[in-house]
Amino acid sequence: MNDSVPRIGCVPYLNARPLVEGITYPIRKLVPAKLGEAFQLGELDIALLSSIDVITSPCPCAVDGVSISSHGDVYSVVLAYQGELKAIERVVLDPASHTSNALLRIVLEEFHGILPEYVHSIDSESKKTARLMIGDPAILYRKEASGMSDSEIRFIDLGGEWFRNTGLSFVFAMWSLKYDYTNKMELSEILRSAKELGVSSRIDIATCEPDPDFALKYLTESIRYDLGDEEKAGLALFREFLEKKEITKFHKEIIYY
Repeated sequence: MNDSVPRIGCVPYLNARPLVEGITYPIRKLVPAKLGEAFQLGELDIALLSSIDVITSPCPCAVDGVSISSHGDVYSVVLAYQGELKAIERVVLDPASHTSNALLRIVLEEFHGILPEYVHSIDSESKKTARLMIGDPAILYRKEASGMSDSEIRFIDLGGEWFRNTGLSFVFAMWSLKYDYTNKMELSEILRSAKELGVSSRIDIATCEPDPDFALKYLTESIRYDLGDEEKAGLALFREFLEKKEITKFHKEIIYY
């Protein structure tokens, strides 16, 4: 393995743009679930993984100080539905994100007392069927729905629901380092520097988007990029809920670099 050229993987969403600003190494872009698969297959040395994929790793290693998180409404991780929330009988999950699928279960079951059927696809829509959406597709869908005067679509923002019920930030993704990658500390420093550059360049990043005003508001108000004590407390509570609901198994505590 040539550690001098790290194999980096990232999601292809607007919210990740500030984390890779100025990085000169090649970056492979995949949706979260596919990115996790590539990382587990050993095709990447570091990847911006869904938080659930990091904390359930056999030997979890992560970059300290960097995440994609929210402290309230995140805008791009939502449940779209019609009618009354309590009337939902079925939810179509998003195959792109393991974390958002798990968070949705916590929000519906623990915070709202709703126990719907979870499916990955459906043959026909109905008012009793809701759909989880994440990333740029969720942003586009919300914009389209808000532009229709007769739209009956309602949205639950999962980041906002988590914060209102726990008072904590929610970590959607963080940089996961391959356990046997030898230059973990050096690469972590590079990625922390990239974050600082990207955070200070959000105006420039937003300017290149089709809707610069929205992009800037989203990148500065909806998304947070730190991974400190508050975010780690949110991660710990998320893990407690995952264990309570027996959604997944855990191995070891995360080692931060």
